[in-house]
This record gives sequence, C-alpha cells and structure tokens, in this order.
Amino acid sequence: MSENLSKYKGIVYIAALLIILPIMVYLFTLSKTLNTYTEYHKVLNEIENLEASMVNVTDRTPELSIISQDYISNGLIMNYIKDNNHANDNDIIIDKFIPSKIDLGNGLFLHIAQITVYSDYISIVKAINNIEKMAIPCSIISVHFQSEKNRQTANIRLKANIIIQQILEQ
Repeated sequence: MSENLSKYKGIVYIAALLIILPIMVYLFTLSKTLNTYTEYHKVLNEIENLEASMVNVTDRTPELSIISQDYISNGLIMNYIKDNNHANDNDIIIDKFIPSKIDLGNGLFLHIAQITVYSDYISIVKAINNIEKMAIPCSIISVHFQSEKNRQTANIRLKANIIIQQILEQ
C-alpha cells in the first residue's frame, strides 16, 4: 500500500510542478509586468494624440505681439483700479504704489507693481475684475486680503495687496 501511495505521490508532485507552479509564477510576477507593459503603451498612445492635437492648436493660434504701452511705470494701471463704474471715486483708496523693473534680456523688461488699496470687499473685487477684463497686457500675480483696524475711526477696514506684472519690449 505504501508503494501505491509513493507512486501516486510522485504523480501529484509532477502535476503540481506542471500546473500549479506556472499559475503561481504568473500571479506573483508576470501579471504585474504585463499590466505595466499595457499601461506603458496606453501612455505612449496618449502622448502621440496630445502631440498631434498640440500641433493643430499651435497652427490655429495667432502670434501674440508684445505691446510697448507701459501701464505700470507711468501709473496708468491705477486708472483701471479707480475706474469702477459701480462705485464712487472715494470707494477705493490707493495707499501704496511701488513699481519696479527687471531686465529679462533680449530687449524684454518685466514691470511689476505692488499696489495696496483700502475699500470694501466688493469694490476691490470689482476693481480686480476691471483689470482682468480690460484689454491691457497686464496679469495679476497675487492678491492678498487683510483686515485691519483703522486707528482714526476705530472701524475695521479691508486692505488688499495686489501684485501686477507686465512684460514689455523696449
């Protein structure tokens, strides 16, 4: 009887070696490799599609010209802040205007202005909206709101630090 069991025991070992071992190898090693391989090809196809669509987009976009009208150094940007059709002229108080100029090389200059204004929230947001809607080539980099107590009237007022930039060719 032990001879029959040892005979079948060898057959079971061979069957396990031929059937179960390849399944275990696939589950623990090859499946992850095949998944990575298919994901790699999907990503390559997406990149090719994006490159093709980018070529089409660049063909359709007109060349942007750099406008030489300076809105920051001469303070014209403050007119866009004060030009709020829905507010009174006294609504927005411009406290500080600090312009600066950085040479980028190749005849390009970066003009940056730090503007501090006092007003209510709605008026400041409308002024920022005016700057963004106008066709001026300035972009708002940062807006930081802060409430502070007015020492003269003991009221709390809203202060906004606005940083605007413009690239000019000179």
